[in-house]
Amino acid sequence: MIELIHHYQRQVYAQNVPAKLFDKTPLLSFRPTQETCPVDVQPLHVLNTKTRTIKAIGIGAFRARHTTLYCPMHPELGSWKSTDLPRIVPPDSNVSYSVIVEIGRLRFLESRQVAEIQLILLERHCIDISASEIEHLIDRFIFYLAAVHQESNQLIKEYIKMQGGYILHIDATCEGDSPKLILSLDAVSGFVLYSVKAKSENTDDLVGFLTEIRERIGFPHAVVSDMGKGIKNAVKSVFGDILHFICHFHFLKVIGLMLFEKENTTLRNALSKAAISGDLKAMRAKLGKNFDELPINGIENFLVEPERFGKTAIASEITTYYLILSILDHGAEGDGYGFPFDQRYLNFYQRLKDAYTMIEEVTPRYSHDSQNDRAVWKLYHTIRGVVEDRSLRKTVEQYQAKLEVFSDLREAFGTTPRSVNNGLTQTKELTSLREHQKIKNAVKSFLNTLQKKNKREKDKKLAGLCNRVINKIEEYGERLFPDPLVVVLEDGKRTFFIHRTNNIVEQLFRWLNYGFRRIHGNHSVRRNLENIPEQLPLVENLKNPEYMKLVFGGEVKMAEAFSGIDVKIVREMERNHYPKKKIHSSRKIKKALRSPDFREQLLSAFQAVTE
Repeated sequence: MIELIHHYQRQVYAQNVPAKLFDKTPLLSFRPTQETCPVDVQPLHVLNTKTRTIKAIGIGAFRARHTTLYCPMHPELGSWKSTDLPRIVPPDSNVSYSVIVEIGRLRFLESRQVAEIQLILLERHCIDISASEIEHLIDRFIFYLAAVHQESNQLIKEYIKMQGGYILHIDATCEGDSPKLILSLDAVSGFVLYSVKAKSENTDDLVGFLTEIRERIGFPHAVVSDMGKGIKNAVKSVFGDILHFICHFHFLKVIGLMLFEKENTTLRNALSKAAISGDLKAMRAKLGKNFDELPINGIENFLVEPERFGKTAIASEITTYYLILSILDHGAEGDGYGFPFDQRYLNFYQRLKDAYTMIEEVTPRYSHDSQNDRAVWKLYHTIRGVVEDRSLRKTVEQYQAKLEVFSDLREAFGTTPRSVNNGLTQTKELTSLREHQKIKNAVKSFLNTLQKKNKREKDKKLAGLCNRVINKIEEYGERLFPDPLVVVLEDGKRTFFIHRTNNIVEQLFRWLNYGFRRIHGNHSVRRNLENIPEQLPLVENLKNPEYMKLVFGGEVKMAEAFSGIDVKIVREMERNHYPKKKIHSSRKIKKALRSPDFREQLLSAFQAVTE
């Protein structure tokens, strides 16, 4: 029976048969293979027969009649059950492993929302499941995946050993006071190894995290992480004097924050207080209404042929409109790396300043009796307060001086190329020893230039900050530039070029965040991190063909692998993940609070409990 059902399911994946095999819900019987008592060889008796409806890929829904047998003469032997049914569906469930796998595939490989999964199951597989149950099964898929991953630990360990070992990348993501999702990944195989939620990245939490990795996989050749003291101490505690390198992206980010985070914050607060962005958007909307009667192609081609509108008020308004659009488009100057690589507020201020200068240049061209310059003057007075603010101008000058130092260092590292789309996906990695040496020499040259320049610097504060930059580079120098690792294998040697950034992990986090937005329709990383299972990053392994072949023998066999997991393991993961419900969130309690009899009931309660 079990082989026939698996055959139908494989046929569905191969798209050779319809999703629903039977017009009417079939009744399939499941009995134990043991028919006689092993002691006296007498026929076993029926203890009970239970029937339940099961939903499975390739069949739709079927009724499973499960008969349990026992020996009345030897009750101490217990009972005998079918071994086929547990390979199709988890105990006390009516949803088969094949459906759990399909839900997980739709969720994590196609980033489908719950409503979409519900519709696909119904249309493609004739399976009707409620939205709330699908949400629960999504988590259950993750737990089964984590259980298979853990039970396949020896396979993974041997595979990593055959490839010559592994390079351990560690990173964490969080938002606000949300728990931190800490992730480990082998850069050689691309396997996500282990992940956990922790309240912080302190040494104690990270020691436990790294110890688990060491017990599962063994010692890596090297570790790549950020500059946190907690991770540094934890790596030392768990792996001893292992090579521990610093992610260039994180290093540059720390330098940028050290140099001009104060100025960036001051500029951001000033722009926010002035509400300049909101005022410009309001002007944009108001001017836009004046163009409702104009053909869109006329406005689109205005800058090419402005003379077609003549010296009219509407022409001046369109010109002003374009200037406002240019100011509000300041985000286009960023490369997608985020602060401190992208200067969102500085770019905004600079565009305001440029617009202010342009208005001062063009307004004298209007005649004194013209009414066509009203929109231009309104824009001028809207941005004037920010641009002419002397203290803010001084802040910007300091910002730009420090940014110049950072830009030179960034150029030397070559990690974050400029003028790219979605920069975080464009981070450059080393591929040769020659390239490695070139960057090392560029950073050394930067240091020499900065040291000479700093001796002539009159601004003592800027000189002090530059000295801190120099000290940071010298402090982390050996941990910034790893030499290629040569590993001796049975069939020869293999050279590992260590990734100089944690971008391989950052990309995974970006994929998770994209999935959150696609699935939940919100941008709150904090809310998502609070609710997701800590094993979630393991779903990234589903995209790795080598992992799927090693652990599952292919995607089609995932359901069979899930059926081999002891359900107690999954139940334990569920208990650890789902927190106990808070008393104040109880629906019954909320209903009681809003009852018209609440006051009288509370008074009666006080009378009952007080002396």
